Amino acid sequence: MGMRAWVGGLLLALCSVAALANGPGAVRKQVESSLVVKGTVDITADGRVLGYALDHADKLAPAVKQLLARTVPQWQFEPVTLDPDTDRGRAPMSVRLVAKKLDGGDYRIEVRGAQFGSHRRDHVVRSVSMSPPRYPMPALHARVGGTVYVVALVGHDGRVVEAAAEQVNLGVIASETEMAAWRRVFAQAAVGGAKQWTFEPPATGPNASAGRWAVRVPVDFVMMDDESRPPPNEFEWRAYVPGPRMPLPWARDAESAEEARSGDALASGTVHLPGLGLRLRAPLGAQ
Repeated sequence: MGMRAWVGGLLLALCSVAALANGPGAVRKQVESSLVVKGTVDITADGRVLGYALDHADKLAPAVKQLLARTVPQWQFEPVTLDPDTDRGRAPMSVRLVAKKLDGGDYRIEVRGAQFGSHRRDHVVRSVSMSPPRYPMPALHARVGGTVYVVALVGHDGRVVEAAAEQVNLGVIASETEMAAWRRVFAQAAVGGAKQWTFEPPATGPNASAGRWAVRVPVDFVMMDDESRPPPNEFEWRAYVPGPRMPLPWARDAESAEEARSGDALASGTVHLPGLGLRLRAPLGAQ
């Protein structure tokens, strides 16, 4: 039953891929189907993985859990400092899986990216108020959806000093010009909403005196009505066209190259601090 449920979910996403693939040739080749899985990982002071847990594991397909069971224990992290009374550190993680079509019509699932939070909960920036941005009316009328990866710069008072769209993924295919226009529409809406957010800066830890902190937050724009299929949940595969990544120096300066490449490996609404989480010793796929 679990495998049938997974296949059904993947096939829904792949049907969406097929529908998207009817668009312009240069764009349809970019279509991907992916799933973001959240959980936690436990590591030793020298960076070895002691164990991990997946959120809502009972709702994940056996194939997904089997892939992560082979992959996660092999990870090696950079050493961390643990509290004197513990032998392990626990940090949040999110992993993006991508389904790729093989010759003959079969599909292979692979780990595309991963993001890790800090094992020290008192060192992070916490959200206080994050009201969802308004859905842009042109996109609503055209039934276009997407995800915007916003990077916001938080000041010492918890207010957003600056915000920008790092990447915009779309759930529609059109010409390159039209796709760029839709990305601007969603980016403007997400950034405008992000500037109203407030956060609680860290009170302790090595970054408490930084004065400003960068946070990365994915913002989903998903239509919800009774006339179409319900919006995808966090356990459902999604078909989308990934957008280009824009360089944001005040976010990228602190993070590793692997973390920068995995910027879209976050679930909607997650608050991630670039450069302040666990770091892999080697890129994904090389361990």
